[in-house]
Amino acid sequence: MDDAPLFSFRQTALGASECSWLQGQIDGGSQFSDVAAAACHRFGWVRPSGEIPLAACSVMLRKLERRGMLRLQAAPQRHQEKTEQVRLLDALGPVAGMVECQPEGPFTLRPIAPEERDGFRLHLQRYHYLGFKRSVGESMGYAAFVGQELVALLDWGAAFLHCGPRDSHVGWDEATRVRNLHLVVGNRRFLVLPWIRIPHLASRILAANLRRLSRDWQARYGHPVLLAETFVDLSRFKGTCYRAANWVYLGQTLGHTRTCRDGSRPRACPKAVYVYPLARDTQRRLRSPGGGDR
Repeated sequence: MDDAPLFSFRQTALGASECSWLQGQIDGGSQFSDVAAAACHRFGWVRPSGEIPLAACSVMLRKLERRGMLRLQAAPQRHQEKTEQVRLLDALGPVAGMVECQPEGPFTLRPIAPEERDGFRLHLQRYHYLGFKRSVGESMGYAAFVGQELVALLDWGAAFLHCGPRDSHVGWDEATRVRNLHLVVGNRRFLVLPWIRIPHLASRILAANLRRLSRDWQARYGHPVLLAETFVDLSRFKGTCYRAANWVYLGQTLGHTRTCRDGSRPRACPKAVYVYPLARDTQRRLRSPGGGDR
């Protein structure tokens, strides 16, 4: 059968005709994000919140490309200034010796560009103690610079489904938590590159990122985020930079861990829970039926 299912995404079987339609959108010159949005609308892919799963659909299109079912266009060349910063993200920093560096110049922080994702991932894989694979779902990566020197990377994404201290702080019941959880964003990775030595840099980066985070999320995903959360491994860190950036300490997790594939369970390690409100009436809006509405 010519149109037998070749791939499935969100309970939708994609066959040759669906792939042909997707290829037509790509060959027609549409931007990659526009192709993903058009696919979501055509096939009825929508989250319970009413938002389309744009990031997840983009990942799906990449998978189809790797399987030889689609041909995606190469990303266009950007202007020279952007290319210089791309090289900063693509070039891995010093390894042997870790020569300390105190760069000078204006401080800037911005979202990473699509062509910088490989460099972003490689930096986090090499220098963050948790490593990094890829971002899934709604997420945003940021890069911080002092002058032209890359100094830090941050990754933001979906909040944890359950967190006792956070849920009590917000005042959520189960139904409201499920409905409004997309309005909470997690700081999943924060890396100041290990050779950078600038006093108070980490808290300065956090503050700058928080000032623009909800606005950037609105622009990319069509809804704001109202609360930022993070979890600090108390066996490694004290959370000093979060406290200095005025995050609110809520308590500790119970330290539960998932069972590994080999059946073992890693040693439980409680984590400190910190949150930061991104709106004046964060808790009230998170408890309301239409949390993202003002």
